[in-house]
Amino acid sequence: MGDFEKLGVVVKYEFIKHLRRKRLYVIFGIALLVEALVLILIPVLRDGYPQDSISILGITTQGVMIMAGLLTIGPSLAAIGAVFFAGDAIAGEYEGKTGFLLFINPVKRHLLWIGKYIAGFIAVTLLIIFTYIIIAIALASIYHTVPLEIFESFGLCVFYAAATLSVTFLFSSFSKGAMGATVMTLLFVWVICGIVESVLAYTGNAYWFILSAGGDSIALPYGSIQQMMSGMGMGGEHMNDLISNWQPLTTGMASWGMLIYLVVGFGGSLWFARRRQLA
Repeated sequence: MGDFEKLGVVVKYEFIKHLRRKRLYVIFGIALLVEALVLILIPVLRDGYPQDSISILGITTQGVMIMAGLLTIGPSLAAIGAVFFAGDAIAGEYEGKTGFLLFINPVKRHLLWIGKYIAGFIAVTLLIIFTYIIIAIALASIYHTVPLEIFESFGLCVFYAAATLSVTFLFSSFSKGAMGATVMTLLFVWVICGIVESVLAYTGNAYWFILSAGGDSIALPYGSIQQMMSGMGMGGEHMNDLISNWQPLTTGMASWGMLIYLVVGFGGSLWFARRRQLA
């Protein structure tokens, strides 16, 4: 059996393992609940969905674009679901000592990690597809149209999930346990990256190289961050002064940032995992 066939076996086994775990269906349920809350609360709290056109910062933006941007919170959470698929991918083999059985098989370690990564990526991509189907149905029902920008947003979301998955693999490669890898990744993405991004944005500095900016880019095809904030009613003199200092974030810049985390994260995880001892 060649390396490619062995890789296929690993991917198949790991993907089936994801399907058998309850965490996959829990994340599906959370994503569905979040989208439902957005669809229910927006018209209740704002007396209806965004109108056909809204003047924001001197630019006329369609209401469907604002609503599509608001609904990207579901895909963002789906992308973060990559953390729960990959937290125990490497660390779990060492924590549970299953590596003693796994590593004696005639499969190279790097093939095992690549197979685990691909299986996790497939699982989270299915989750993201599920959320975008919900968004498309919702927009078609409310506005009788689905903007083509939804495909660009989908691509950015999948890219963000891949980068997050790589970072999770990196933490999992040297963490003592699966829980530690999961917690470290969540703290890094939500807390550390979030704080650094906010500080850089507030002080007028570029922040495209922060991983959380990749999550922000998911809504960019529908309009700038400033437009989205104004569309959500986050206006006022203070808010206008705040967002006027922000460096513009483009999908291209965010993609370069995510590519860095994707390559460095996965490459680093392979380097650490190949040198780590079971005992």
